[in-house]
Amino acid sequence: MATAARTPGEPMKSARQRAILDLVRTREIRTQEELVEALHRRRLDVTQSTVSRDIRELGLLTARDAEGPRYMAPAAELDAESAENRLRNALREHVRTIEFIDLLGIMHTLPGCAPLVAGALDGARFDEIAGTVAGDDTVLVVTRSRPAAQRLNMRLRMMAGRDE
Repeated sequence: MATAARTPGEPMKSARQRAILDLVRTREIRTQEELVEALHRRRLDVTQSTVSRDIRELGLLTARDAEGPRYMAPAAELDAESAENRLRNALREHVRTIEFIDLLGIMHTLPGCAPLVAGALDGARFDEIAGTVAGDDTVLVVTRSRPAAQRLNMRLRMMAGRDE
């Protein structure tokens, strides 16, 4: 009987990544070092480079609050209603301005908040959006057409409470 090929570290990697997601969902993890220590307390032998790779693979987001940055679970894990609520909150709390020029939207955020806002936009999975790019305090939103840009502009402004 044939069996699927499996890499030697696959079961460990899966368990480690599940533990990482559990940790960032249930507590404030602010640094990779904190995450490594928390995994060690769960008896998982990891290095910081392994955790760094897992963070990238899992698509963890970095959010900034009063105490500084912290890791969050990826937006893709949220259901549609939660994703929309998350986007509404991100727009109201972190976005300073929303401007559309032709097919492109530019959102200026508080410093360090652009990845959080872009992640929330991606998680909402709006048909109008072809993709987002986040810097530190600016999100570039690429839409699929001019009508899509106009619809998205109105939609985001309403969600942000800016019906201008």
